[in-house]
Amino acid sequence: MPVRAIGVSPRIELVVGDNRVARRTSDSIVALVLVQGDRISALAFSPDGSRVAAGDRTGRVALWDGDLRRRTGVLRNVFPAPLGDSPEAVSALALSPDGHTLAVGGEAGTVQLWDTITQQPLGGLLPTLGEPVASLAFSPDNTALLVAGSHVTLRRYTVVPSRAVAEICARADNIDLTRAEWSTHVPDAPYRRVCGRPGRF
Repeated sequence: MPVRAIGVSPRIELVVGDNRVARRTSDSIVALVLVQGDRISALAFSPDGSRVAAGDRTGRVALWDGDLRRRTGVLRNVFPAPLGDSPEAVSALALSPDGHTLAVGGEAGTVQLWDTITQQPLGGLLPTLGEPVASLAFSPDNTALLVAGSHVTLRRYTVVPSRAVAEICARADNIDLTRAEWSTHVPDAPYRRVCGRPGRF
């Protein structure tokens, strides 16, 4: 059976693929259930090699320490599906340079950010064109996420909240939302001014 996903530690101490781990200090390849069963579809190491994420075709992602000695958590339903529908398969993963944010891409084009410490989603789904996500990467300064598909131009998303706010405000000529606009677009948060110039009340 062909290997569907492979990951190499930045520390060059181990290689992992399809529930098998090869360590530099050992001549053998050891079986290891990374998520659930044998349906691994994506793997990613953090840039410093301290964390590993493994995703499968059932829409689950498991988090491990960088040596693959201890599982630190499992993210279930990373792409919530309507009751009775099949979950979206994980097609790409990326861990941020600081290891605190995980980007998960799916076969239906979904992209979701997760906090690896709290193991909770960060905001809503990122808007995409709906094509299967082939690759994900964080910028070295931890401020942007790059998303690639087979037929879609590389897209860049700002993932630092303060920078995202600055970009949105610049597009709006630094005019704040009115209370009515805020209620429509940000209903779950109390009103506040973020851009500097008052909107039309």
